[in-house]
Amino acid sequence: MSIMEILCCPTCKDVLYPMDSLKYFGENSAGYTCRNCGKSYRITEGYLDFMGDKELIHSSNREKFIRLVYAKIYTPATNFMFLFCGGAKNARKEVLSKLVIKDNYRILETGMGAGENLLWISKKAKNLTLYAIDIQKQMMTHCIGNLKKWNLKAELFRGDAEELPFRDKQFDVVFHLGAINLFSDQKKAIDEMIRVAKPGTKIVIADETDKAGKLFNYFTGSKDKIVPPLDLIPAEMLYKQIEIIWRGFGYVISFIKPGVN
Repeated sequence: MSIMEILCCPTCKDVLYPMDSLKYFGENSAGYTCRNCGKSYRITEGYLDFMGDKELIHSSNREKFIRLVYAKIYTPATNFMFLFCGGAKNARKEVLSKLVIKDNYRILETGMGAGENLLWISKKAKNLTLYAIDIQKQMMTHCIGNLKKWNLKAELFRGDAEELPFRDKQFDVVFHLGAINLFSDQKKAIDEMIRVAKPGTKIVIADETDKAGKLFNYFTGSKDKIVPPLDLIPAEMLYKQIEIIWRGFGYVISFIKPGVN
């Protein structure tokens, strides 16, 4: 299946078409345009950018500074924090082992960070097609560099998990690990994961508990309380579960989209 058969406009969900690169962005640019709303999305730095000039919204300048620093040292900082959770390898396994991964599956990660989860998944079955998005440019750079180092192929997009640029019922696996607590509209992000998943797909969402959030809030100055978004999952979803992981510092939610693919 070609990428054109999977992508859609993240705003209105209509079909995207290759644009005239000379007309829109100059000789060395390319991208896609929506036939319905007319929005255009540029391919830049090796990935299709659905965000343009839009950036993350932060609650304060202090939080923005901390998260920018964290993005630059993402992998060592994450590995250090996971030491309190039993180590990065075990922490990742606690979440990803809950996915149902089979040969020839099409897999989507929302918020892929530096791509370590994609590497783990790539070893679990044959002929997988990996898709991933992240909202941060720094994460896109990290992930592209890692994929080259690992000789691993994946389709990467800069985009918002609350407005996924994929058509309905496209993925056999959909998961998110590690940032949904920061989303401005968690329900919208969850609904989007459900929309792009095929019927019968198991969806997995994991992030920090309030126990970990209080530690991070010490640095960011935030006073927000973390509540796992179990109640935001639609009632019609099947086998909804929540489990506390990472020695109490994290949670993982899983459920199955109804229907048969």
